[in-house]
Formats: sequence, C-alpha cells, structure tokens
Amino acid sequence: MKKTILLFVLLALVYCTQNPLFLNETYTTGLINIGKASDIFYWHFESRRNSTADPLVVWLTGGPGCSFELALFLENGPFTVNDNQTLDNNPYSWNTQANLVFVDQPVGTGFSKAANDELVRNEDEVAEDFYAFLLGFLQQNPQYIGKPLFLTGESYAGHFIPAIGAELVKQKNPKINLQGLVIGNGWVTPKLQNPAYGTYAYQNKLISGLQYYTFTKPVLATCEALISINAPLSLTNAVCGLGYQSIVGFNQTPKFNVYDIRKQCLGSLCYNMTNLDNFLARDDVKSALGVSGRTWQECSDTVYVALSHDEIVNLANKVAYVLDSGVKVLVYSGDQDFQCNYLGSLAWVNEMEWTKQEEFKNAKFEEYIINGKSAGQIKSAGILQFFRVYQAGHQVPMDQPEVALAMINKFISN
Repeated sequence: MKKTILLFVLLALVYCTQNPLFLNETYTTGLINIGKASDIFYWHFESRRNSTADPLVVWLTGGPGCSFELALFLENGPFTVNDNQTLDNNPYSWNTQANLVFVDQPVGTGFSKAANDELVRNEDEVAEDFYAFLLGFLQQNPQYIGKPLFLTGESYAGHFIPAIGAELVKQKNPKINLQGLVIGNGWVTPKLQNPAYGTYAYQNKLISGLQYYTFTKPVLATCEALISINAPLSLTNAVCGLGYQSIVGFNQTPKFNVYDIRKQCLGSLCYNMTNLDNFLARDDVKSALGVSGRTWQECSDTVYVALSHDEIVNLANKVAYVLDSGVKVLVYSGDQDFQCNYLGSLAWVNEMEWTKQEEFKNAKFEEYIINGKSAGQIKSAGILQFFRVYQAGHQVPMDQPEVALAMINKFISN
C-alpha cells in the first residue's frame, strides 16, 4: 500500500545567513516535516561563484542511515574539523560552482527524526519521502524552483538516487528540473556486485589464488544464484556474508580498511570520527544549525534495520528508466575501494538494459586528464559515463578532492 505522506512546510521563507563559527560561508538549514511525527534535516550552501546562475546539487550519503555530515566535513563540503574543534576551509568544496544541499535522509538519519511507524522500508517509500522533502525545500528556498538539479551521492545512495530520480521523472513537476544523476562507488545491483568481491580481492592480492578458486568464488557464485531466484533473505544473507567475510575476516574489525585497501581499519566506519562527533555534539553548533535538543549519530542502526530487506534489490532498472527519459548519468568509482569496488560497478553499468547498452559495453576507455595528469579512465555512450578514479577509495572527494571537483563541475556545466 502506498504510504500516505503529510507535508507541512513553514510559511515563512528561509533566509541565508553567515556565521563565524562556519567561516562565514553563506548557508541555510531547515527541517521539512514528513508524515505526522518525522522530518528531514538539510544544510544548504550558496555557490561561492554565482548563486543566481549556478545549478542546484543535492548530496545523499549511504548506509543506509548514515548522515550527510560525514561527507560534508570529510569529503566535499566547505569545511574540515581540526583537533581543537575549529574549522578549516575546503578549497575543493562542491559549492565552488554550485548551490549545494546536503540531506539527512531517510527519516531518522543524522539530525532528522522518525516515528517508528514512519521509518521507510523500501525504495518506493524513500522516493516518496524525498519528493515531499524537495517540495518543502523549494517552498522554503523558492529561488531554486526550476533551477537545473543534480542528485549526487555515494555508497548505499546507489539505491537512493535511482529510486528518487525515477520518482522525479515520473512526477513531471515543472518546479523540479532534474538534469543528472551522479552515483559514486554505489551499491546498485547486488547480484553482480557480490561476486566482484572475490574477483577484486584476488586481483589485488587480498586473498590467495587457492582461497579464491576453492572457496570464495564458489560461495559468491552461490550468493549470486540465490539472489537470482529470490531465495529467503536469511539464506541469501548467510551465504553472501560468508563469501564477504572469507575475504575481510570474521572478526568485528576487518583485516583491512574495506573503504580503502591501502589503509588499516580504525573505528566502526574504519576512520577516526572523534573530531566530528565532538563538534556536532556542541550546543552552540546545534543551536546555529537549528537542531537544539537533538542528538547526532554517524549512522542509525534503526534506519538500517528498517531497510534490511532492501539491500539485495536491483536498482539498475531505475537508472535505465532515468536515462531513457533523457536525464544524464555519471557513475564514478575509486579503484582502491573494496566495499563497492569498481569491478562490481562496471559490471552493473555494462549489464544495465537501456537503449544504448551495446554501444556502452563496446565503448573503449580513455584517459581522464586533469591538469595535465591522468586521473583515471572514462568511457561513455550517449548520456551515460563511467569513470574509474585512480588512487581513490570509497570516498573519492576525500582521497582525490581536486579530481572530484573537476569531475562534478564538468558534469553539471555540460
């Protein structure tokens, strides 16, 4: 049954402000009510170049249930957090040539809140909630009505972005001018991306050939088969998890950083988030953001569990639908990431059924040159591009900020 969404929007417009705490970056924040007792928090930054002329770029973090603040402060937002709880300017922020909006979604993520009966359970509900959020955002920020819109994000946003993009295309709302989707190291087609764990691990010497051929590859092939026949989720998860753990180990801490195989795993997300955790716990910070009394968390287990049946769903058909409607798509993937590695990403993009599938599969890779150096390889057909980013992990804007900024600016300006 389609979930009923009640949208309540503040009648007053939201005005941009500046605050020395946030290095006088021009920004707004807001809460858009979704349903009876839930809301979605956003943080919007005006373009550093020309807010009137530049497009609107929306960023979604994955998880599911992980907060956008992780990306904002560690990847492509205007700041980074120092040990002494001050901020430094990020010259490679994605609001260099775009109006940038970070969104804590689904409901219950980050500073957003959710009633238990309003947690999303599938991507249709994710898309419905986001459409309601976007209408509320545009009411609070009417300067962006009809402005070229690009949806971007990484990791489990590979599920969110296709679903939301397809919903926006379907709605045909003249206020929403969707121009492109950008999926970074995304989890899109589990049937194809699970087997890639073994291939990637073997090619990068994370496991031996003996282990790959005698155990990991057969187990992951069984995982693929179980997904294909829609086997019971408990069985599928057990088998797929066994193949994955045969590579990363069976301890709570993986043998290596699954988001960057060159590094060790430190902490629950394999990176030290102490500075960010402490900064977002400060009362003055929460007051400035308009979320006083709320508690921030990196990732919500509640949101994750609510979407547990969603993980093995294939979202490539939604990407194809968006492409065939005329909306361009960029898929990029850092080649040092294990979690959503580039081999799995390339597999789902190649196998996606759309009008130019064969042309894309047969397209040749070309070097992607930035400032006279090769930053990776790219291939394309029509309005679809796939970009393998050299020497970058799961968080490409963190590992290769100059490359990521050049990539997004080129995509949104074409």
